[in-house]
Amino acid sequence: MKRLMYPFLALAVGAALIAGAVVVGAGGAGAAGAPALAPADTVYTNGVVYTADAAHTLAQAVAVKDGRIVYVGDDAGAAAYVGAGTTSVDLGGKLMLPGFIDSHMHASYAVGELYDVSLFGLPTLKAYQKALAKFAAAHADLTIVRGMGWSNTVAPRHGFTKQQLDAVIKLRPAAITSEDGHSVWCNSAALKLAGITAKTPDPTGGVIERVLGTKVPSGTLRDAAADLIVNRLPDYTVDQYVNGLSHFDRDIAAPFGITTVFEPMLIPGSETGILGHNKCAAFEQLAQLPADQGGLTVRFRAALKLDPHWGPIDQQLQAAVVERALHSTDLFQTNAVKLFVDGVVEGHTAVLDLPYLTVPRTTGTPIWPYKDLQTASVDAAEAGFQLHYHAIGDAATSMALNAIAAAEAATPGEAALRPAITHLQLVTPTDYVRMAQLNVTAVPQPYWFVKDDYYYGLQLPYLGKWRADHEYPMKSFFDNGVLVASGSDYPVTYPPDPLDAIQTGVMRWFNVWPEWAKEGDVLWPAERVTVQQMIDSFTINGAIQNGVQAETGSLEVGKSADLIVLSRNILTCPVKKIGDAKVLQTIFRGVTIYDPAAEHALVNKLKEGIHSLQIAIQSWAVDNGDKFPLASIVTADGLKVYFPDSDTPWPDNPWTGAPMKPGMERGDYTYTQLSGGAHYRLAGHISATQDFVVP
Repeated sequence: MKRLMYPFLALAVGAALIAGAVVVGAGGAGAAGAPALAPADTVYTNGVVYTADAAHTLAQAVAVKDGRIVYVGDDAGAAAYVGAGTTSVDLGGKLMLPGFIDSHMHASYAVGELYDVSLFGLPTLKAYQKALAKFAAAHADLTIVRGMGWSNTVAPRHGFTKQQLDAVIKLRPAAITSEDGHSVWCNSAALKLAGITAKTPDPTGGVIERVLGTKVPSGTLRDAAADLIVNRLPDYTVDQYVNGLSHFDRDIAAPFGITTVFEPMLIPGSETGILGHNKCAAFEQLAQLPADQGGLTVRFRAALKLDPHWGPIDQQLQAAVVERALHSTDLFQTNAVKLFVDGVVEGHTAVLDLPYLTVPRTTGTPIWPYKDLQTASVDAAEAGFQLHYHAIGDAATSMALNAIAAAEAATPGEAALRPAITHLQLVTPTDYVRMAQLNVTAVPQPYWFVKDDYYYGLQLPYLGKWRADHEYPMKSFFDNGVLVASGSDYPVTYPPDPLDAIQTGVMRWFNVWPEWAKEGDVLWPAERVTVQQMIDSFTINGAIQNGVQAETGSLEVGKSADLIVLSRNILTCPVKKIGDAKVLQTIFRGVTIYDPAAEHALVNKLKEGIHSLQIAIQSWAVDNGDKFPLASIVTADGLKVYFPDSDTPWPDNPWTGAPMKPGMERGDYTYTQLSGGAHYRLAGHISATQDFVVP
């Protein structure tokens, strides 16, 4: 497993191979029947609309009313949906697609971007130590320091040591997760907190790295061993998770056109001894809010983790059933369970058919004992849960398929949601056919289909050239009739831009690290797929996998208006230019949630409005004998206005005429755009808010 370094550079191969698409004529796809009785809210015309429907239809226009698609077809047919109150948008020939669906993405981990130290992208141990020391000094109030992002390609084979972390953080426990999420680097205080000593055995499916030639823990914990410290850490609060999810929706998903996400590893709220138990409450809190009041602007489906180290499976499933019943909105449901079959190659914890070259006679230990995995899978299926497996090694994938076969035999014809296996780094060829026969969805991460530092520094020496050169199949899944729904595994992959993944899935090469990458040095070129297959894997296939195909995933009449507009037609442009394309607009349920061009124009209007507000308040202050200076500041966080001290009633808002009621005598107020166009909020950092609309 790996992450991409930012920025993703342009790739270079030949032009895309696009499967033939049906072009809609007059009347449009799904437009047959009675004409519209009422005008649409928004009509998009003069575009190239790839619908991702069963016929791979291309259209020109889409009409939206009340958050749903009411027309897909040509421009002439769209004219009937334009009325006095309709907003008409000329796409100018640009490509419109369904909103992207990421079928394996840890959105809740965005909380770490707000509250933890980040080591992502740093190149050396020295750089890690510098960042850790700076963060620790700036957060002296934290009793525990945590973070994420160190790379196994920077660390030595057995991981970093406690002494290397003690050198910068000694008195407080520090636990820093690797970028792949499967290892934790601990200082001495953290190992003490976890009770890990030379007498502590390796848990099943985990490794405590030791000082060479001894049993003394050296400082790095792998997979199940990492839980020994992770579950001793205090959980983030519900409010912190809410802030993290809002950050994810606004700053990560929307700019990349992501409107539906499968969040693969949540914890039932009743499991208070496990890190992450507050996540579900945060999701539900946001799911209950309207979007224009800070609610979710992404549709989430999620899995609750089952773990062989967390007690009897029947008790875990009982907690999962209770949690599932709490979440029934369209925006957040927990209908799946997550089961880790193995770990990762870089930790020697992936389960392989043949031994690692670096550790003779070692093939990795499954996280679940074989029979326990089957029992858990059968019991979860009987409880009505979708099954979602982590499998990296070829033996792990076979184990997952055996468990799925047992579950399907125990619940014939009952599964409403397809089982899935994610990552799939190594797969035995005969298992392609088994996946299709068992109706299993492949959930790969196309971002990783490259020869990079993981390939050269870890996979070649650990696996040998033949296995390293046959990693991450893709075309074989499609060729064998396996449904493929792609995901990023964010934050393991950053940035989680589906356009990068689409390009990489077609090319299987890139030139981010020119010191070793060479054009044409392709990872398993026989597994290249088409642009259309890649788009489908991030749209309609993801919808099918997550059971929301009646709601989203394609642009068809009756479905939610989850749409994106791109700066470039990736169906026809050179493949090496796909990653250069940008999302110009993201529309979720008919509401534009991302439009940087419109936001720029609104900010200019807002500046003018603040100037008017300054004049009004200054005049009011003078009239009331208050000489306190007033200043406005424009920062990267927004537009801020400082109001004067006074007990006198506040002046009217010059835009709305409504009284200004900040709820405090003096404060720092920020204007931030809310979802739904030119709607802003005047938000006090301490107390109340005042909403207004820019005219």
